[in-house]
Amino acid sequence: MNTLTLKAGIVKLPINKQALLSVDRRNYVLNEDYAYSDSPQPIGYGATISAPHMHAHVLEDLTPPLLRASKNEPTKPLSILDVGCGSGYLTAVFGRMVEPKGSRKKRSSFSSSSEMLNDGKVYGIDVVPQLVEMSTTNILKEDGDLFDSNTVQVMVRDGWKGYPEGSPYNAIHVGAAAATFPKELMKQLAVGGVMVIPVGPDGGMQYLYQVERVGDRGEVVGVSDDAKGFQEEDYQVQRVLGVRYVPLVRTGE
Repeated sequence: MNTLTLKAGIVKLPINKQALLSVDRRNYVLNEDYAYSDSPQPIGYGATISAPHMHAHVLEDLTPPLLRASKNEPTKPLSILDVGCGSGYLTAVFGRMVEPKGSRKKRSSFSSSSEMLNDGKVYGIDVVPQLVEMSTTNILKEDGDLFDSNTVQVMVRDGWKGYPEGSPYNAIHVGAAAATFPKELMKQLAVGGVMVIPVGPDGGMQYLYQVERVGDRGEVVGVSDDAKGFQEEDYQVQRVLGVRYVPLVRTGE
């Protein structure tokens, strides 16, 4: 993690600082000389690893719903979806946040605040098979225990369709810009869950949005009948900041 990002004050929650410091970004970039530069880095196949300050923004937006879910249901495992997992970095960071508490306690860098989150499962998906292979290789370098504990799973999937088998999700991160809000992904949010997603045309104005699920009039994938469909009133959408991301690719494109 870029220490300047930490010093800039973007990361306010100790649990996020601890998770970011526990995963070495050097293992997830192609050019190690720029591993800690606060800028996006190409990883091949038209994809990038986001700048550290963007990862910090994402975690600050997604950790509160994870904390609420842990407080409301202390024994229920958390479920997190990382869409466009790319080189695997943020998937691994999420994994460190929800790995078994026994593992967290063994990490000298972790304080008791890390135990505030329930154990959980992180699903990293990408439409590009080579990037899923890259994620696997990178995680195995120093974070392979996340696979051993079944905390993290990466696979080839269409990000527009998500991964219904892991739904409902307490948090969804989308690491590429969607032209419109993906309804299939939104339906996979748990009530109280939050999705952080960049939306806008490729090469045009894009914004990072926070989408919170506040109701269950529509389908909650994995919980309710799909006949309920998509109900717009189930969601509150907040624009966070202007961004520039590569496009979220659909299967077949």
